[in-house]
Amino acid sequence: MSAIPITLLTGFLGSGKTSLLRRLIHQPGFAGCAVIINEFGEVGLDQALVVDQSDDRDIQLLDSGCLCCLASSAIQDTLGSLYYRRLRREIPWFDRVLIETSGLAEPGPIINAVYGDGALSRQYQFSSIVSTFDAGFGQADVQAYAEAKTQLLMSDTVVLTKTDLHPGAQQLAAWLAALNPAARILDNGLADAELAQVLLDPAADRRPLAPSPGTRPPSALHHLLAYGIHSFVIEVPDPLGWPAWAAFVNAVQRTFADRLLRLKGILTFSGQGTMAVHAVHHVFSTPQPLPHAPAHLVGKLVFIVRDLDRADVMQAVQYLAQPGQDDTA
Repeated sequence: MSAIPITLLTGFLGSGKTSLLRRLIHQPGFAGCAVIINEFGEVGLDQALVVDQSDDRDIQLLDSGCLCCLASSAIQDTLGSLYYRRLRREIPWFDRVLIETSGLAEPGPIINAVYGDGALSRQYQFSSIVSTFDAGFGQADVQAYAEAKTQLLMSDTVVLTKTDLHPGAQQLAAWLAALNPAARILDNGLADAELAQVLLDPAADRRPLAPSPGTRPPSALHHLLAYGIHSFVIEVPDPLGWPAWAAFVNAVQRTFADRLLRLKGILTFSGQGTMAVHAVHHVFSTPQPLPHAPAHLVGKLVFIVRDLDRADVMQAVQYLAQPGQDDTA
């Protein structure tokens, strides 16, 4: 049985993730999705919720078929309970999960809580991290709060919110693209149905906001805002074997530890083809086959780190270039 994909919805306090979720949960794209909400009162679903026929006050079934759950216990317990109640048909069947975090939560501990649990790591896999970003106050939040910057840099997709109140979305998109070059940047002015599709499907074909002609991206100094958190994109063009990958993982776990906030990329493995690779802190997930990966993304590794420079990262990356990579011979 395939692992259930999880989308993590994050965003700093007041950035609009609750408003975004409220717009999306009734869309057909959320049918068959279980939404886990950290703090039920914050979400303000109120009259939008339609209670199912069970006696469980923490499980709500919406008219779209979306299943909303109050995370009243640790995330591991909530996911485990949902999984087995799904198998026993005590709750409607779901084939994907969206977790909405609180505004001050960093994604790393939530991801590690799942991947560090033997059972859950077989039942679930993280598909993408989506972050909302306030067009008016987001830059100031990133300057002032480590959590805001960590959320942004760890995201695969950034949704610009409140662009109707704060013009200049194209220039802000250029700033975001320079800070997190691997992320898609979308405007929440998209239609609800289209946003629902894009956010739940990391491979959805949606062109992100592009910097306007003549817009200059920020200098490299902007990567070093507060807290020493920044990102690097490293090219790994050649196929590698499993010994090289194991040596790289060992080097990262031994030397980086919690200073690695996130690693993601698409690499070519000898005899295996293209595979997606992910890590949060010292926890690496098993590489997953990705046969139809976009050609321009193959061979790229994105490191999001704290208090590490490019030279530190390259010391680990050198293990990926060691000779004798093809261990299938």
